[in-house]
Amino acid sequence: MKVQLDNVDIIICQMVGRMRCMSNKAHGVKERKRSNDKCEKINVEGFMAEYAFCKHFNLFPDFDLKPRSGSYDALYNGYRYDIKSTRHKKGRLIATTKVNPDVDIYILAIINDTEVDFIGYAFKEEFIKPENIKDLGYGDTYVLERDKLHKFKDGHTQEIS
Repeated sequence: MKVQLDNVDIIICQMVGRMRCMSNKAHGVKERKRSNDKCEKINVEGFMAEYAFCKHFNLFPDFDLKPRSGSYDALYNGYRYDIKSTRHKKGRLIATTKVNPDVDIYILAIINDTEVDFIGYAFKEEFIKPENIKDLGYGDTYVLERDKLHKFKDGHTQEIS
């Protein structure tokens, strides 16, 4: 499932991502990033993925800028989604070991310029378990290979379609 963002979408994502980074820094939020990238880049790309998911499903994105712990990126058909993004073309689904009680499904999104490719998803119970913990150079991290992800069917998760 691929979603193309236009120039206005990109400007919105850049603004919200940068403002989230500034807000987090102003409130002393500890970064739990799993990358060498700067906070601003991670937040812009993360919001691009959230925004693209919402655009595809005709949902209103969460434009909130205040720091938060936990929560989810999108709510659709009763499921709470955490959308994980990367620019690595062969990227895997990864998350910190801080378990988010507010998430049901994790989604892997690959950012390629202005296109967001949603590779697949995993239910929390499939992803957040001890055998999926690895150290990728940034400390313990939940990691799920792409071949273990559920594929989207007709633009929806299989359970939703």
